[in-house]
This record gives sequence, C-alpha cells and structure tokens, in this order.
Amino acid sequence: MEGNGKYNGNGHDSGEEEKIVHFPSLAERDRLRRAQEKKNRPPREPMINLPPATKYLAAVFLLFHIAVQFLPEPAQYWVYDHFGFIPARYTGEVPFDLYALAAPLTYMFLHGSWTHVLMNTVMTAAFGTGVERLMGPRRMLVYFLLCSVAAMLAQFAADPFSVDPVIGASGGLSGLFAAILVLMQKMGAGGTGRYGIWPFVLLWVGISVVFGMMEAPGGGSVAWVAHIGGFIAGFVFLKQVMRYLK
Repeated sequence: MEGNGKYNGNGHDSGEEEKIVHFPSLAERDRLRRAQEKKNRPPREPMINLPPATKYLAAVFLLFHIAVQFLPEPAQYWVYDHFGFIPARYTGEVPFDLYALAAPLTYMFLHGSWTHVLMNTVMTAAFGTGVERLMGPRRMLVYFLLCSVAAMLAQFAADPFSVDPVIGASGGLSGLFAAILVLMQKMGAGGTGRYGIWPFVLLWVGISVVFGMMEAPGGGSVAWVAHIGGFIAGFVFLKQVMRYLK
C-alpha cells in the first residue's frame, strides 16, 4: 500500500516540523531570579529623608557659611557689615548704601560660627519638614521669608540705632516653630489641654529671653527680640499664606 508521506528513517514523518525547546542554563535562571527580585524590591529610602525645600534651605545655610569661611578675616567682616542687617543704616547713624536694600533678605543666610549655623540647620530640618508637608514647598519658603523679615522689623523697632549687624535664620525658624504648634494642636498631638498651646508659647518666649542674656555662639549678643518677632509673625501669617498662596 502506498502512502503520500515520505518516511525519513528516524520514525518521524518528514512533513512534521521539528520542534526544539531551549531550557535556560543554571546561570541564566539565577540571573533571571535576581532581576525579578530587584524589580519587586521596594525603593530604598534616602539616608536623609527631608522634603525638597527644607533640604535646599538647610544646604543654602551651610554653603553660604562655607563660602564665607574661605574668605580672609577682613573680607568676612566686610560681608557681615554689608549683607547683615544693621538697624542704624536705616536711621541715619550709619551711611545708607545699596547693600542696605539687600540686607533684609541676605542677613538670614549668614551665621557667625559653625555652632550657630549647625544649630539653625538642625532646626530647619526639624521644623521645616513638618511645615513643608503641611503647606507644600512654595508656601513654606514664602512663609519662612515673611517671618524672617518680620523678625528683622521687630529687632529694628527694639534697637533702631544699633550698629551691630544682625545675622542668622533664627527669626524665620521661630516662625516655623509657631506653625508646628498650630499643626500639633490640629492633629491632637499637643496643645489640646485647658491652656492650649500657651505653655509652649511662654516656654519659647522664655527661652528666647534667657538666650538673649547670654553670649551668642562665636561671640556677640543674641537678637532675642527678632526670635520673638518671628515667632509671633508665624501665627499672624499662617492663615494668610494657607488661604491666598497656591
């Protein structure tokens, strides 16, 4: 009996397509397993998990201080005298110049010593993180600047003829602390008792006055009025910033 197919001699019809199955080697399987594990692995948290605006603000404080420290000592004093806030410049006791226009903003980025800048950097991380997560990066930065300017105005009102430069971010950071107190109260984490947040307010004011009687890190006096001015401004500006700034 004749058939139509041709026999190829190995037990298979030559009309059938020969199939070859490739099995991955042990090394290939191990590589595939590691790739899958890496894909399924949760993202690693950064070592310093700060929100962006807080991180950049703290970095600016440090970078400004490092840059000033590389200058010779006479140049350092020149920077403090021209970019620090000197109340007497605005009352005629000291000649007014173009640097006085920038000083209300630049003074907050200058610090008198490593202790000063490191303390303010830690406070930026502690207070800025919570405030930025509450109001977002743009609002937080505007809020910090407003409190810093208010702190400067409070210091000016207290000692308008002073020739000593006021430097440091403590006034603005005091404003951030005020926002933290309001946030804690709203979350029920503090300030919910009979007296609300008043014990914290009085404690901060008391600490500011006590530090004002002491010498500042690196020498000089502490502008404690600026601390209190920035703190009060924090309560004043919080609702406005949250309401009107997108």
